[in-house]
Amino acid sequence: MGKFTNKTVDGAKRLFALLVVLILLFSFLAHMFATNFGRVKIEQINIDARGALLDGELYYPVGTSDESSLPAVIVTHGAGCTHKGMNSYCIELARRGFVVFAFSANGSGISEFPKRDEIGAGEQDYNARNTPGGLHDALEFVRTLKFVDQTRVGMMGHSQGSRRTSYAASLDVGYYTLNDILINVLYEEFGQKFTEDEITQDAVALAEERLNEAQLAHFNDIRAEKTAHFDTRLKAALVVGGDAPQVSPMQTVVVGGFEVRRNAQVNLGLIIGDYDSYIGYPAAETTLESWHSDETVTAETWYAIDDVAATGEQLGGFTQISITDNEALHAAIEGRAARVVCFNPEQHATNQISVRSVTDAVKYFEQTLAYNNGELLADGAQPINASSTIFFAHEVLNGLAMICMALMLVPLMVMLLSLKTFAQVKVVGAETKTSFDKKKYWLFGGLMVVIGFAVILMTNRIFNPFLPYFEILPLFFNWWVVFMYLGFMGLVAVAFLAIFYVQDKKSGRPVNFGLKASGKSVLRSLFLSICMIAAAYISLDVIRYLFGEDYRFWNNVFGVMKVEYWWVALKFAVVIFLPQLAINVLTNYTVRTDIPEWKDTLFTVVFSTAGVWLCCMLNVIMLHSGGAALCNWNSAFALVLMLPLTTYLSRKLYKLTGSVWTGTILITFLISWATVSSIGYNTYIGQSVWSTFFYT
Repeated sequence: MGKFTNKTVDGAKRLFALLVVLILLFSFLAHMFATNFGRVKIEQINIDARGALLDGELYYPVGTSDESSLPAVIVTHGAGCTHKGMNSYCIELARRGFVVFAFSANGSGISEFPKRDEIGAGEQDYNARNTPGGLHDALEFVRTLKFVDQTRVGMMGHSQGSRRTSYAASLDVGYYTLNDILINVLYEEFGQKFTEDEITQDAVALAEERLNEAQLAHFNDIRAEKTAHFDTRLKAALVVGGDAPQVSPMQTVVVGGFEVRRNAQVNLGLIIGDYDSYIGYPAAETTLESWHSDETVTAETWYAIDDVAATGEQLGGFTQISITDNEALHAAIEGRAARVVCFNPEQHATNQISVRSVTDAVKYFEQTLAYNNGELLADGAQPINASSTIFFAHEVLNGLAMICMALMLVPLMVMLLSLKTFAQVKVVGAETKTSFDKKKYWLFGGLMVVIGFAVILMTNRIFNPFLPYFEILPLFFNWWVVFMYLGFMGLVAVAFLAIFYVQDKKSGRPVNFGLKASGKSVLRSLFLSICMIAAAYISLDVIRYLFGEDYRFWNNVFGVMKVEYWWVALKFAVVIFLPQLAINVLTNYTVRTDIPEWKDTLFTVVFSTAGVWLCCMLNVIMLHSGGAALCNWNSAFALVLMLPLTTYLSRKLYKLTGSVWTGTILITFLISWATVSSIGYNTYIGQSVWSTFFYT
C-alpha cells in the first residue's frame, strides 16, 4: 500500500486514480442492479405539463414496443428527498416487468413549480402538504405511452408522497361508482326521477325499462363513453407511511338527486411502520366508516368494501390468497373495492429502504394490476417471489461510490497543494501536539461521546415540521436538524476552547487553534475548496452521464443541483460556517504524535461521532424491544454517515494544511450541497429570469 499514500504527490496521484476507478466500478455495478443486469431500460425523462419542468426516470423492460401492453406504476417520494429516494421500489417493480415512472415533485430536485398546479394552487395558496405536487401530471404523461395498458395503472408515494398520492388519486377517480355515473346520466340527460332505493339498482336495466328505442341508443353511446373513461382511471393506489387523507375518508356525493356517502373509486393499500405516528389508522373513525367496519380493521388482510350495501368483508390474508385462486379478491379488485393495510417493524424513514415494505408493495401491485414477470392469470405464469429483492445491493454500491468520492478529496488536495497557486494555503509548523496527558485525552474523548449523545437527543426532541420558516432560506424543514446539531455542537466547542485557552495561558503553553493564516491564505483556501467541490460535482456528472447513478446512501445524498440552487447552498453555508469552524477547531485541537497517524484519525472520528451512533442504536433497540422512542430520528439518519465523513476530512485536511480554514470551508460546502440537493423547497418558489436562463 506504500504506493497509494497521501504522504507524497506521486502516491496521492495513484490513490486518487484508484478512488476514481472505484467510483466508476461501484456506479457501474449499481447500475447493473438497477437495470436487472441489462433487462430493464432506464430513461431520464423531463416533462412539462403546465409551464414547469418535472424531472424523473422511466423504467421499462428492454424490448418493449408500441405493441406491448404493460401495467404501470407512478412513484413519488416524501418530503426532504427526490425521486431517487424511492429507488428501492422502482428497481423491484421494474425487474418484475412493470413500467415505472418515478419523478421529483414540484419544487423537489430539479423539478420546478408551475404558476398553478393541478388543483389551482400557486404562490398565494400553495401548501406542500395539500397538493398532488405534479403527481397527476405525471399520471397524464404515463397515459400517453402506447406500451402501457391504460386499464392497469397504479401509483404510490411515501410520507408526503403518500399525501400527493391521496390527492392525485381522488382527483383522477372521483367518488362516483360507474353505476352512480350512469344513474346521473339518466337523471340529468333524460329527466328520469328515482326513489332513494332505485338509485342503488342497475342503471342499465333501468334504462332498458324506461327509455324508448332512440333514447336507449343514445344512452348506450354515452354509457360506452363513460365506461371507457371509468375503466382507464387509476386502478390502484398505495400509501406508504401515511393515512390517505383524500382516499380513505368517505365523501358525500349526489346520485339521482339524493346525497350518498362514497369512497374514492380506487383499490387502496397502506403500508405503515409499527413505530410511525400513523399506527392508529386501523381504529380511526374515518377508517371504520370507509371500510364499513364496526371493529378495528385487521391488518395483513384483504377486504372487499361495498358502499351501497355499507359492508366490508374480510377475504383472507394478504399473502395467503391471490387473484389466481380467489374469485372474491379478483372481483373486489376489478370493482375497485379492495382494501388492505400492512404493518412492519420499522420507523417512518426506514420505509424507504425496508425489505419488508418493498416486498409488500410488490405483492400489492402484483395482485391489483395482475402482473409479475408476465401476466399473473396466464397459464404457466412464473412470478418472481415478492420477497426476492436486490435493491439493497444497489443502495450499498451507491453508498460506497459516495464514500470514495469523499475520500478522493484528500489525495486531490495533496495534488493541488503541490501547485504554486495553492502553496500559501499551507501554514508551515502550525500543527500542535496535544496539551493533554493520556488520561485527560481519554477523558476528553469520553466527554465528547456523551455530549454528542446529548446534543443529537436534544436536537431530535426539539425538531418538528413546524419550526420557523424563512423566505431567505426556502428549504423544507429538514434543514433545521443540521443547523441545530451544528449550532449546539458549535456552542459546546466554544465553551471547551475557552477552557483550553485559559489552561494553556496559565501553564505557559502556546495557544494554537489552527486559525493562524493570512488573509491571502484564507482566500486561497476558499478558492481551493471551490475547486474541490467542482471536482466532486464533475465526478457526479460523469457517473450520471455513464450510468444514471448519483452519490447516495438512504438519506445521505450528493445530488444534482440547478444553477440557482448553488445560491441557496451558499446562503446555507453562511449560516453554518461559524459553528462548523468552532467544531473543526476543537476537533483538531488535540493532534497526537505519539501514536500512528491512522490511530489518531480513527480516535478523532470515534470521539466526534460515537455519541450520535449510540443514540441512534439505542433508539432502535428501545423501539424494537417494545419501549418508547428516545426521540424522533426520521430527519436525522443522514448524520450517522455524514458526521464520520466530515470529521475524517477535517482531520486529514488539517494535517495537510496546518490550519482549519480549508477543511472548514470545504466541509461547509459539502454539507450545504448535500442539504440543498436532497431537501427541496418548503414553499412556492416561482420561476424567474435567473432560474429559467440556465439550461436544465
